[in-house]
Amino acid sequence: MATTQTGELLSAYCKRKRIYKSALARKTGIGYQSLLKHLKSKTLRLDTLIRISEGLGHNFLMDIAVQLPKSYTTDAPIDLSEANEIETLKEKVKLLEAEKQLLLQVIGVKG
Repeated sequence: MATTQTGELLSAYCKRKRIYKSALARKTGIGYQSLLKHLKSKTLRLDTLIRISEGLGHNFLMDIAVQLPKSYTTDAPIDLSEANEIETLKEKVKLLEAEKQLLLQVIGVKG
């Protein structure tokens, strides 16, 4: 499994979003020199990663989590709202198709 190093992940995000390291240090309350070390490190303490995520409003934990195999288990609640919406829309499509066929029969058009 090819996982991105945490520092690389953070640095790439800052570069992509054009976030200055000094601004990030202010937003997170992490000293500038410490922040520079974090951005170059392979690993990062979880509390530090959460502070940076909160400061930027970006879920770096999820960025890391999606790199893990799908076969791994989790206790996190699964958001089924999209799946439920898709299922509801499929049912509506079936109903509309049935209504369309009925209307075509009523007006005498073969569908």
